[in-house]
Amino acid sequence: MMSTTEMMSTTTVQHPQTMTKHHPGIDRLTAFSAGSLPFNQALCISAHLQYCPQCRQAVKRLNQVGSELFSELPTVTVTDTLKERVMAQLDAPAAPELTEPQSAVDGRAENNAGSTAANSNVPRCLQKLIPNGLDALRWKRLSPSIYATKLCRDVDGSKVEMLRIKPGGQVAAHNHTGEEVTLVLQGSFSDSEGVYNQGDIIYRNKDDKHHRPLASQDAECICLTSVQAPIQFTGFFARLFNPFIRRSHYAS
Repeated sequence: MMSTTEMMSTTTVQHPQTMTKHHPGIDRLTAFSAGSLPFNQALCISAHLQYCPQCRQAVKRLNQVGSELFSELPTVTVTDTLKERVMAQLDAPAAPELTEPQSAVDGRAENNAGSTAANSNVPRCLQKLIPNGLDALRWKRLSPSIYATKLCRDVDGSKVEMLRIKPGGQVAAHNHTGEEVTLVLQGSFSDSEGVYNQGDIIYRNKDDKHHRPLASQDAECICLTSVQAPIQFTGFFARLFNPFIRRSHYAS
């Protein structure tokens, strides 16, 4: 799993400029800069930064402030034993290099080239989780117009997944039982509070009732989501699926 530091290093990668209108709050960006956000939330913000120059600049300034504050901390004396252990590891001989047939090298290079092409629309911070592109993921059909695939689970139980909604597809009305973070990677969708395009990041929680996102009619919508707890459908028939939603969320 990628560390927060590794995710920060991807924020300089330039994706096509988009007019992002929905951003993380300064408190979340500060926590991201400090490395104190849970992995699932940091992953969503890291992907957002690749679309949003405004937030990239904000994180850059926060990193500079953090660096200055860190430099003002008093120095701490360490024991000679710790110094010797560190120096011993630095002086340890490097592991021998393994050689492999040229055919294997050429094959891997070809696969990497194909993977790079497949990942051209995937934010760099997600490419370890989506190594072969979006189409190679194991999409599970949730409804005639909605597909999902799980990417990973965080230590706090939050599930990170991808959603793929066909043009004009609508998610059934539901309530949230925990925080949900959604980042639009392709296409757009709308709800009662607005329209969300590529790069926009949206936060929903228990206060958001009868949420009913609708994908735009002209293109499919692909989103990265982090769900802290399973949603609860509120429609008369859709409520029958709530036990399955809960089981799916907590399944390994």
